[in-house]
Amino acid sequence: MVSRCPVHGLEKLMDADYFASPYAANERYAVMHERGTVHRTCLDDHGRVWLVTGHAEVYSALRDKRLARPREYSNGDFTSERFPEGTPTGTIVTLDPPDHTRLKKMINFTFLPRNLETFRPRIQELVAGRLDALEAAGGGDLVGDYGAILPITIVCDVLGIPDEYRTDLKRMADLGFGSDDETNAQLRADMLQMLDEIRRRKTAEPTEDLFSYWIHTKDADGTPVLNVEQVLVLAALTMLGGYDTTAGMISRGALALLDDPETLERLRRRPELFDAAVEEMLRKNPSVHHAFRRFATEDMEIDGTRIGKGDTVLLHVAAAGNDPRRFADPQVFDIDRADKTHLVFGGGPHFCAGAELARMEVTIALRELFLRFPDIALAVPRESLKLRAYPFIPALLSLPVTV
Repeated sequence: MVSRCPVHGLEKLMDADYFASPYAANERYAVMHERGTVHRTCLDDHGRVWLVTGHAEVYSALRDKRLARPREYSNGDFTSERFPEGTPTGTIVTLDPPDHTRLKKMINFTFLPRNLETFRPRIQELVAGRLDALEAAGGGDLVGDYGAILPITIVCDVLGIPDEYRTDLKRMADLGFGSDDETNAQLRADMLQMLDEIRRRKTAEPTEDLFSYWIHTKDADGTPVLNVEQVLVLAALTMLGGYDTTAGMISRGALALLDDPETLERLRRRPELFDAAVEEMLRKNPSVHHAFRRFATEDMEIDGTRIGKGDTVLLHVAAAGNDPRRFADPQVFDIDRADKTHLVFGGGPHFCAGAELARMEVTIALRELFLRFPDIALAVPRESLKLRAYPFIPALLSLPVTV
């Protein structure tokens, strides 16, 4: 049974039962799609939203200029201070073009296709080292001991985070997602304070990294392109975006293959199919469930449902990837599926800049893991697996295995 919001009386389609296990959301997708493509619901913070779940509708809405990110368009339903949606206005997640375009240009060049291959040797080095450690220990946690280590290291390399800060920043990121709002706010403040300390160091002594580039790049008139607040928030969002979603996809992808021995054996025989397998994972079991909130700038309709000016609209990219109107038997994990057109990286101007790097990390991590360990197996019952209590990025808390 779907629970109801105690404030507004609306059903909470993403309630505690939805996040009870890595498998629970699949049952709710079926309910959503049976009811239609747009739903009036409340979130765990009691905010009222229009939840869009149809693939065609989400695809279009991601590109609809009438659905804006800036919070000044909200009618008041949006009250969250939870990171990252609760970041100050004027940041990359609260802006639309042309202001958003200016900020995104400060990130995009790092992830251009011609630059991606420079990451591959470092990714392979890190993966090999973690696999050595798992083998020596006879197993471990594919979240804390494997999946999380690779992306946090890569994104810290990209940003140029000094080694002495990395452990604390990872701890803050891990605790910040899934904590209560007060703890979340404190961790966010602590993270920004630490990033500001790094900023001051790089202001005095710049290095060859993205953080230093943001600090020292100036407009034609000599003024900095980014102010201090923009630099800090952009650093925090880049670190969290490059770390947490990728870490979640590695562990959820590993679980998908452990749940499907036949497909796993086929991938071992034909490792070149891992690319296709990762795309199917991103469609069926992504580590991000919905996009950032958007606000209707005018009265509008989505699939015949009237959305009022100022209403909050939430685009459920995970449900869209499981839409039976788009995908035959969407709950079947099928790496031969011709259409794997998922929306997990967003669309339009807000498409994830680091999408191809994330694909590379996840593919290498999963391919090398399962080729290295032919006898890898879950070390706990599947029913004991839990998700972190955070609706935006519902990553696994742990995934113990033996090797």
